[in-house]
Amino acid sequence: MFKKNTSYLYKKIVLKKKKPDAIVWDEEHETYFAKLLPYASSLSGPIIEVPNVDAFKKKGVDKVSKQFQAELSELQQKIKSFVSIAADTQQVYSAHFKFEPIVGETYHLYQGKNQTFLSLIEPSHWNKKHLGSFRLNAEYKWERL
Repeated sequence: MFKKNTSYLYKKIVLKKKKPDAIVWDEEHETYFAKLLPYASSLSGPIIEVPNVDAFKKKGVDKVSKQFQAELSELQQKIKSFVSIAADTQQVYSAHFKFEPIVGETYHLYQGKNQTFLSLIEPSHWNKKHLGSFRLNAEYKWERL
């Protein structure tokens, strides 16, 4: 019987010291700290709802994906243009010519017996195989016309 009573008293003391769940008590400092919390701690406080960010994420992914696709397409177009200008420039510079081309002038590339050559003569005035007409730009790159 004595043991039962001690157990009962011990539980009563422990329960008396322990605060209910709804009370915000700091046991270390032995103070209430509900007013310091960034959220409501009472049972009558507003419900804390976690916002649904899935729609935001989907919208962001869609926007960024479209932007990346547009940039990729633009880069592909630039690469194609670069490759074309590089090939044309290489083709003209590897051709045979014995004059210094002038920037901004139009020249014509022809196929000879053994090699290609650059000329000022237009294709309508000459009966040779015409490979293309080119203009030398300020950066010394040849642009196909």
